[in-house]
Amino acid sequence: MRVKNVTGAAVTDLGTEVPFLPNNTVVAVNLGTNADTLQFGDAEAGPFDTAAVIPAGTAVEVEIVGRYAAIENGAGFIILLGN
Repeated sequence: MRVKNVTGAAVTDLGTEVPFLPNNTVVAVNLGTNADTLQFGDAEAGPFDTAAVIPAGTAVEVEIVGRYAAIENGAGFIILLGN
């Protein structure tokens, strides 16, 4: 199992290795107390498009659609799990 963390205002570079490449699916886990909006983009500076809204305390399967991941509004913490 491989893991990437997407945290707060930081933009996360997902790199160039499977399973974190575009068109692959991962499980996005939100252990927080608020829903978080996961976004992906092709450049570190954006623009970013919404991939999923992950409710608090849940996990959602998400398709990666860009090399960079961010959380809308710069708050929250999402764990991406890929196999």
